[in-house]
Amino acid sequence: MSSSYKPTPEQQEQESKEKWAQLRNYRSLHGEQTLASPPASPASPSSQVPQTPVAPMTQPDPSLKGQGGRAFEPPYKGTGYAHRPAPTVRTQQRPEVEGNNVVLYRSSNFYLRTVNRVGQKVAPLHRPAGYVKTMADQQVQRMEATETRVMPNVAPINPKKKGQIPVPGWFEAIVIVAGLLVVLVVHALNMFNYPRYELDEGTYISSAWAILHGLITPYAYGYGHPPLAWIQIAAWIQFTGGFFTFGNALNSGRVLMLIYAVASALLVYLIVRRMGMSRSVALLAMALFSLSPLSVDYQRQILLDNIAVFWFLLSIYLLAVGNSRLGYIAGASIAFGISILSKEVMVLFIPGMIYAAWLHSTKFQRKFALVSFIYAFTAIGSMFILMAILRGELFPDTWNIPFNTHQHLSLLDTYLSQVKRTQSEGSFANAWQSWISQDKWLVLIGIASLGFNLVMGWWNRKQLLFALLAMSFWVLIVRGGVVLPFYYIPIIPLAAINIALMVNTISGWVGKLLHFDFIRAVLVLALVLCIFPYYYYIGGYTYAFTQHPTSAQDQAMTWVRDNVPNSAFIVINSYLYMDLRTDGGAGVGDGAPYPYAHVYFNVATDPTIYQQLLDNNYDRIDYIVADSEMINDINNDPVTYKIILQALKASVLRVEYKTDDQNSQIDIKIYQVVHKYPQPIVYGSGTSHEIAQSTMPIDRRNYVG
Repeated sequence: MSSSYKPTPEQQEQESKEKWAQLRNYRSLHGEQTLASPPASPASPSSQVPQTPVAPMTQPDPSLKGQGGRAFEPPYKGTGYAHRPAPTVRTQQRPEVEGNNVVLYRSSNFYLRTVNRVGQKVAPLHRPAGYVKTMADQQVQRMEATETRVMPNVAPINPKKKGQIPVPGWFEAIVIVAGLLVVLVVHALNMFNYPRYELDEGTYISSAWAILHGLITPYAYGYGHPPLAWIQIAAWIQFTGGFFTFGNALNSGRVLMLIYAVASALLVYLIVRRMGMSRSVALLAMALFSLSPLSVDYQRQILLDNIAVFWFLLSIYLLAVGNSRLGYIAGASIAFGISILSKEVMVLFIPGMIYAAWLHSTKFQRKFALVSFIYAFTAIGSMFILMAILRGELFPDTWNIPFNTHQHLSLLDTYLSQVKRTQSEGSFANAWQSWISQDKWLVLIGIASLGFNLVMGWWNRKQLLFALLAMSFWVLIVRGGVVLPFYYIPIIPLAAINIALMVNTISGWVGKLLHFDFIRAVLVLALVLCIFPYYYYIGGYTYAFTQHPTSAQDQAMTWVRDNVPNSAFIVINSYLYMDLRTDGGAGVGDGAPYPYAHVYFNVATDPTIYQQLLDNNYDRIDYIVADSEMINDINNDPVTYKIILQALKASVLRVEYKTDDQNSQIDIKIYQVVHKYPQPIVYGSGTSHEIAQSTMPIDRRNYVG
């Protein structure tokens, strides 16, 4: 083995003296006499070593085979040394020091050497006494320099920013808890009354009920969304003791959304801190994300996007805090996979998240980290496709594929039809107007910060990352298809973080210009303190805490409970489904549920309802509980909703409820269909199961014609 270590003659002499001092305490290699002191010069050949008998040795250990020079130190194994007679007296030799080795014996064609262990007991030909190092420190250094690949020194990728003014950790924790309490109060105050219950909320709550009863959805599963989000809702329902722990079924779901909102706010703060920003900038991001009227409106509702955003933010945080540790990278990938299975639209973030994994891994392990990250979220996200394959519902039945001829809904057909959806169902212009009317500053400054961070991303890759993530979702919104107002939910945290990063950069420039860096914290904290007063006092967005649009919906349920028999066929919106069809629901009370209450969309599109149950006859519908959204859908698509439209034309208005809803009103009307044959006499009010069963005539759905 070559070595770059070349001792000077003085070092060589000193090492020889030290080595000789160790050897003199042992018996001579070939004699019985004690080793004499060395002469003044180590190179002098005049000194001789008395001969001693060769020390007994063991047989070579088979486990040391192939280990080169380390085999000269066999481990001591009891009394297994083989003794042999002492050899004849030979010419005495003095050990020669050659660099890091010492030659114990030399002849014309043979020499024996060992490591020159300076300052240590060395007797390689003798019985080992205790632990002896195999290599000297100098030899270790030589091997490290020539044979060992030094592992990289991994420095923290996203360290917490250490401010010029030291702040103890407990104080920061108090500030975070105080901020989260503000978020909790803002989102929880009046959340059961505002905003109004939406169609999607009822759909996901009823789907959670189906999960608990061995189904995916209460009706035929159409692969509109992966089921993992409402599986989480179902788990929450089980944990809290049922659907009606907090009043009606939708209130229980809104409590879960409150937890997701607070947890997401905490993740936004931690992500910005791990990006190297200050505490004040992190507070700004959390305030923008949580206190915006858009956040209060959408994050109170039971929407899959709120669940998916939490897992998406958790994935980013794990990447940021992991410092290239593979365990964190795998955890981030799993969280991102759960996000995709919670709402399939999160696949738009795949390119940005792959770039995030690349950015938060060291060059040494980047390839393995990327492969692990991509594999994990792909394996989890593809479970949705695997489920469709196992159910035989991946391809449409109209494609005439072998073994796929039975009539069924399919995943591909659903998503192909969604791609073809036009803006008649929801336009970008209407959604934009809704966003601007609620929080124009977050929307406009968020777009400006996106462009700013794209430019600054050439110098700061973290700014580029969040700009790319936001831009990837804006592509969906501006593509020209259907755009609903709640599509903005995944952009809210990205807009808040982008604004915070932009403010941090600009305030840094101001601090350098004024030669007073503390001005950054003052400016940012001033922005944080102005957010709430502006939104809820100057901006006039107090309706989130004062209006009660859900009261009209609750009154409609109460009227049905008091005036409609349990055997009636009722066309409803989805937010009434659980409370009318489940024991103990707000629309049932202590009475019996309404087994023939069905959602209007399924009445018009599900053949098991309009063919088998109604026999394509609108006259078998008894009541219609319709809000303005439901009426608009029916009027805009008269072909699909033909049977309901016919029932509306043959009905009379029984009761109407109106109340303020933001800048408009919510209007709920209950219609009773006037039948062609005599109306049956209703003796009971439907408030008791026994009365309803004993006083109702034979069910008209058994009649044909």
